Amino acid sequence: MRVPIRLAILALASLATLARFSLPSRADEVTLNSVADTTLISTVPNNNLGGQPFFNAGITQNRTTNRAVLRFDLTGQIPPGSTILSADLLLEVTRQPKDGYSPASFDLHRLLQPWGEGDKTFDSSRSPGLGQPTATNEATWIYRFAFTTNTWTIPGGAATNDFLPFPSTSQAVFDVGSSPYQFPSTAQMVADVQAWLDHPDFNFGWLLKESSEDTPFTARRFGSREDPNTAPRLVIEFTTLFRIQHVAKSGGEFTLSFAGQAGKTYSILFRDVATAGAWTTLTNFTAAADANVSFTNTTSAAQRFYRVSEQ
Repeated sequence: MRVPIRLAILALASLATLARFSLPSRADEVTLNSVADTTLISTVPNNNLGGQPFFNAGITQNRTTNRAVLRFDLTGQIPPGSTILSADLLLEVTRQPKDGYSPASFDLHRLLQPWGEGDKTFDSSRSPGLGQPTATNEATWIYRFAFTTNTWTIPGGAATNDFLPFPSTSQAVFDVGSSPYQFPSTAQMVADVQAWLDHPDFNFGWLLKESSEDTPFTARRFGSREDPNTAPRLVIEFTTLFRIQHVAKSGGEFTLSFAGQAGKTYSILFRDVATAGAWTTLTNFTAAADANVSFTNTTSAAQRFYRVSEQ
């Protein structure tokens, strides 16, 4: 059961100064599936694979390179202004090299440029991992958005220009049977997700690559969003600061406002003595949307103390 979080506000009828208080809520958790993912394929640099139920990353037995890009949408899932506490990525390996595999470490790097997922699957005459010729605005080994001026800095993406040069997290990957693989939360993973929450226009997701990219048989297929049973999952723990954003007093009217969260129930209470007497409920309501809530109370009392509680 969620413990109510109370915010006390002092409103003195004879003073213009109003005091505001805020306390953090207990942590919440949300699990998100990717909203876009695809493969950058070096051996067919003008093909896209955005519609397949998997994406590839690693070095094939023929020493060709695959990289993957994936993105999660935080909009409407985590209240703006929240603090990210942890972020863990879960990936399912759905296939390994048929002629044996090499254990490998895979890295996630925060992307610095946007890209287009595309919807291509594969030509039945080719390997399923080679995709099909791209259409406009789809990601390939060469392009972030095909047939535009938006290429990767170098084919496959360049450290510093297209993605951060240091990994946000890493994980050793073996066979299908050891799935799912948890790319553990790190300070950089938390920073990535926090940056996306605070600046959603710069949420371009992560690039997944084998750490060294010099060992064959490290290629893996990972489940994509097209397969809900194996889709990438991002598990985020966060806390929301429940804050009174504005207080004002005009004559006998006292107004307060705060950021309401959809589905949360709030109570506004008062008493006329700070340290004694029962709290009287003025109103209870459930917020219909993530939006600012304003409340006005008319009083002739010389002083009054207000409290907002979130259930």
